[in-house]
Amino acid sequence: MKSQQKSQTSYRFRSSLVAAAAASLLGAGIASAQTATNADKNMNAQPRTPMATQPAERSAVPPNTVNRNAADSDNAMANADKDMLEKRLQSVTTRTGYAKALQDAGFQISAINADKSDYLEYEVVKGGRSYEVQLDFDKGATKATEIDVAANVWRADATKRMMEDGNYRHAAPLAADPDSRYSDRRYMQAWTSEKEKLEQALPANLPVAQYKSKIEQMGYKITSVNDRDADSVEYEIVKGDNSYEVEIDLDAGTKLARSVDVKSNLWDSDATERAKDRNETVVGSKPAPATR
Repeated sequence: MKSQQKSQTSYRFRSSLVAAAAASLLGAGIASAQTATNADKNMNAQPRTPMATQPAERSAVPPNTVNRNAADSDNAMANADKDMLEKRLQSVTTRTGYAKALQDAGFQISAINADKSDYLEYEVVKGGRSYEVQLDFDKGATKATEIDVAANVWRADATKRMMEDGNYRHAAPLAADPDSRYSDRRYMQAWTSEKEKLEQALPANLPVAQYKSKIEQMGYKITSVNDRDADSVEYEIVKGDNSYEVEIDLDAGTKLARSVDVKSNLWDSDATERAKDRNETVVGSKPAPATR
């Protein structure tokens, strides 16, 4: 990247070698060094907004729009963390060793959703992201027979605090929640049923405005637009403390949807998280399985 505050010395000694070095820093957009004249021109030019942040075809960004490239990058990093953690946990041989392995890998345990003879479930946080670690045990074994590191959809209050403040730590030793109030396994069946209802209510071949109306008629609030261009739109929607992503693939010519996909909203935008927090305040801190 170029800086507009180059010293007088750097201006005095610009050469083809300096131009080549500057060009290499620009990355994929420049294949070879420019001439000294072009280098002078570029060094005095105003820095441009990266295309990933402000695509040329968009004249205005809707409110609560999330940068799709940034979200994709975040998802890739999260998946890498999940894969790494699952591999590390495979080598643990004692039940108490899983907590230590999580901490050694840089994860903070924010909640224990279940601690039973055949099942142990943690919520963990790293780098502002949260995950659910699900460990199944067979017939009293101390080594888990099944290990799954999943996205954390229903988060405990301590998890949310730890995501917002990397220095937050529990004041007292952690204890398992006897009601498993935030265990994803507890609510997944009802969540899947609601997902299917949404998919049935959002058929293809409709204009975008009709999808917005249908979503709102089902009691959902659109909290964020994660992507919006000529051939696609993606919404985050919330009802209660439950959220989904609705991805609409558009025909650029007819402006009608070619397909609609409803899926898990793994990484809530700030607006979505705030909406879920408000709903929990109204209905109480304990999620109601019947609404999922």
